[in-house]
Amino acid sequence: QAKGMSEAANGSLTTHVLNTATGLPAAGLAVHLAQLQEQGLRWMELVQRWTDEDGRCPPLLAPGQAEAGTYKLRFDTAAYWQGLGRDSFYPFVEVVFTITDPAQKLHLPLLISPYSYTTYRGS
Repeated sequence: QAKGMSEAANGSLTTHVLNTATGLPAAGLAVHLAQLQEQGLRWMELVQRWTDEDGRCPPLLAPGQAEAGTYKLRFDTAAYWQGLGRDSFYPFVEVVFTITDPAQKLHLPLLISPYSYTTYRGS
């Protein structure tokens, strides 16, 4: 039981992307994670991943890597839609969020279509 408790204390950050126009996962979409630096509102990119055939990628922050602070996920949606031969209104989607408790597991899904997007804090 102590093992399970220690795992719960190691927060992580995951995402997945769903194409709501087709109802299918968005594969091959680039996802960037950046952290806001305390001085001068400068973003420092931490990692870049690509979604797999299930619209998911390895954790953007692995267990134990999260720190309190402000972060930004940028999803490169234009290249994804172009790859499908579709025009889109949003060239990318940026989701800015704050981690207050680094021990929590955070999941931020993104639902996209060529002319809209939705995000929420998942579990």
